[in-house]
Amino acid sequence: MLPIKKAVDDLFKKCGQVGNYKGKSVFFLMYEPDMTIGVGFAQAHTDTYTPKIRKSDAPTLSVGDKIATAERIYRIYSEPKKDIHNLILTAEVTLCD
Repeated sequence: MLPIKKAVDDLFKKCGQVGNYKGKSVFFLMYEPDMTIGVGFAQAHTDTYTPKIRKSDAPTLSVGDKIATAERIYRIYSEPKKDIHNLILTAEVTLCD
């Protein structure tokens, strides 16, 4: 096992949330909305959540997929992007009603 893979696995296991993706338990790190958009003289915060999920947990993650936690369900709405080591996927999600 590569040292970077072990570090990523340890990070997700120690700091990640547990979710359900296609009937499988997965670890992911959720970044809360903090993107500010300027519109004229006003600034607005978006409701975009950005999770990072191990590629080994969700190798087929795609637009429209859902990740559920005990409190919320998130729907992927942007194409997942891989990191340079091909270990982590990052996507934008919205809350499902």
